[in-house]
Amino acid sequence: MIVDILGDKNTNAYIKAAELTRLLGHTITDGSHFVKHVAIAPLLTEKLSHEQLCEPIYGTLIFHPSPLPYGRGAKSIRMAYKRNEPVTAATWFWANHRYDAGDICEQEIIKIDYLLSPREFYDEHIIPGMLRTLRRALNDLERGIKRQIQQVEKYSSYD
Repeated sequence: MIVDILGDKNTNAYIKAAELTRLLGHTITDGSHFVKHVAIAPLLTEKLSHEQLCEPIYGTLIFHPSPLPYGRGAKSIRMAYKRNEPVTAATWFWANHRYDAGDICEQEIIKIDYLLSPREFYDEHIIPGMLRTLRRALNDLERGIKRQIQQVEKYSSYD
């Protein structure tokens, strides 16, 4: 598959996602490929345009470090720590016109380790969870399986 990776190329999330994508045998586009099978955003800090969302054949997967629909928003890890939550999650969801509200593709619950700072926890537990769930998502897409589980709106919260 041809994969477009969105976001800051200098972040750990981007670098690790690119390494895994290549390891799985996919081609990462440099913008020269007309066809893109899927776009992935391991750490997205800006809203995507409608064109960006619709360009890839399968769509655009965005990573979020919470058990969506619970914990939508940019501060999900910090707020989980503040609320003393027992768990969070590594979630890949299909981008749509609303923030953090698209159908879920892959999700894995992760126990929060309060012996670590939020940054250490992100690097040591969230990033590996992100990679495990991304591997499953890309493997399924390669086989023509596009998992889409609708988020239950009544369970949503915003951080």
